Amino acid sequence: MYRLEKEVEVRPFQPGEEEAIVELLELVFDGWPKFDLLCSPLEHWRWKYQTNPLRMSQIAVGVSDHIMIGCNHSLLSRIKVGNRVFLSSQGGDAAVRPDFMRMAIYRKMMDLKIKKGKESGVQIHYFLTWNPILRKSLPKYYHRFPHIVMNLFRIHDVDLHLRKQPVKYAFIYKYGFHLIKLANQSRNTLRLYRPSSCDFHIGKMTQFDERIESFWEEIKDHYNFIVERSREYLNWRYCDHRGGDYLVKIAQTDAKILGYMVLRINKHQIDYPIGYIVDLLTLPNRLDVTNALVEDAVNYFDDHHINIIICLIVKNHPCKAILERNGFITKRERIPLFYRGYTEVEELRQFESSSPSSIHFAYGDLDVI
Repeated sequence: MYRLEKEVEVRPFQPGEEEAIVELLELVFDGWPKFDLLCSPLEHWRWKYQTNPLRMSQIAVGVSDHIMIGCNHSLLSRIKVGNRVFLSSQGGDAAVRPDFMRMAIYRKMMDLKIKKGKESGVQIHYFLTWNPILRKSLPKYYHRFPHIVMNLFRIHDVDLHLRKQPVKYAFIYKYGFHLIKLANQSRNTLRLYRPSSCDFHIGKMTQFDERIESFWEEIKDHYNFIVERSREYLNWRYCDHRGGDYLVKIAQTDAKILGYMVLRINKHQIDYPIGYIVDLLTLPNRLDVTNALVEDAVNYFDDHHINIIICLIVKNHPCKAILERNGFITKRERIPLFYRGYTEVEELRQFESSSPSSIHFAYGDLDVI
């Protein structure tokens, strides 16, 4: 417990403070979360931090005169790194009231959260931040994610996109977009791609069944970094309406799952909804399944008149070529991911030197959508 100026107390979250935290998040971020919900923000917060599969979270708060003025969250999950599975935490939903900025409240909340995480057995922590101030200071304490994670996007009408999401030097953006698109098309005409005979079909799924456990067992040893995809985790993450309105598609043959895909249309900006490929995972040797799922995603978003589709991909991952073949181009900016081991984790060195094909990281591993 810390005492700061202005009688600010930084301490662990206490039951009964849920509404105050959500009100703070809505104030600081001018609405929270930044995607449309099928429930109230409070129900979403409870889903996220109180009913997750591990029933674990680390939440530090700042309080002044009985008013919530700061919060900092971590969501716990299991990550397979190398040949072992570790308890991990993902940082998110950190906020400080504007009138209490520059009082080291964020740092004190982070210190407390790290302390509580270590006491709970957390060994790996990762998070994303777009805050330019934090991005400058974090490398002193955290490592950059060793594999470059990038946004790929597919835009149907560039002019419409620039009207709805204006950027500086729009003419350069538009010109660059067309150049990259032409380059991808040229490469794709030279790249031979021979999909296997279509021995599977793609269907919608409202709940992951027991077959997903067999799928996980079959793919997990291929990966040196992947959030554990258990049946319980996937149903919590993608099939609970409090988490969001997701569409789950699976590719299957007979009774076997060959891969799955999660899609979402973010309607937060009512006049310009955005499509996301939130997660995409197939058997390692079935790029034909990956291609079929990507084509299915493009058709789905086109049918719903979605102008832009976004997904995350690890640089040089085999799936990148498939996405490019389906009209996606790369946004050159690196996603600002950071991580650290709270204890000595030998497997992290193996992860750092791994092939991109053995790293799986998707929007579903973050809390931005």
